[in-house]
Amino acid sequence: MHPQPSDHAFELGRDEGPEPTVFLVDDHEVELDLMQRWCQRAGFDTQIFGDPLELLEAIDVDAVGCVVADLRMPRISGLELQAKMAQRDLVIPVILVTGHGDAENCRTAFQQGVFDFIEKGFDSVQFIDSVERAIRKNQRERFRHQVRREARSLLETISKREHEVVLLLANGMPLKGIAHELKISVQTASKHRSSIFTKLNIDNEVDLYKLLLAAEVSLEPEVEQ
Repeated sequence: MHPQPSDHAFELGRDEGPEPTVFLVDDHEVELDLMQRWCQRAGFDTQIFGDPLELLEAIDVDAVGCVVADLRMPRISGLELQAKMAQRDLVIPVILVTGHGDAENCRTAFQQGVFDFIEKGFDSVQFIDSVERAIRKNQRERFRHQVRREARSLLETISKREHEVVLLLANGMPLKGIAHELKISVQTASKHRSSIFTKLNIDNEVDLYKLLLAAEVSLEPEVEQ
């Protein structure tokens, strides 16, 4: 019978983070104004840029939301903007807008990691739908990265031997089996288990398994030969 999670099970990733912002980049003021009005009507905060290089100076790795950029701009293209953002580990989704869409541009954009590719002439419903999907994707990824970072930080508090015990516990091995596998006494294995639960602030193997999944670590045992 598997133990049930207790009220003291670890809780990670509760920080909801800042409100999302739609970063609009276009060298045409009329297009910027139209997209900004659509975003504001939908309740989104916006920042507008007539030059993609200005966006690169203003945005940081903690930005939440999405970027909507024209594909064809004088200094650098929307694709080049996305590439520069990727080089800086800016994972915020990018939507490219163009009046000159073609299959090759679409293929290149998606291969490069662009979230969406829409042609000018779209209506506000199509535009806001793309923006909302991009923001949801960004929030999910941000939450997952936060949970993973916090879980891994917890796991760094245990010793190498305790890490071996963790992996065996997570794979359902009883204390007697762990003692045999690691060539230690059952009493020592039990002490390791207690120490692990205390350091990780968990109560049972179910909590431990959830923590390891959150940390996205391999559950394969790493026992010394």
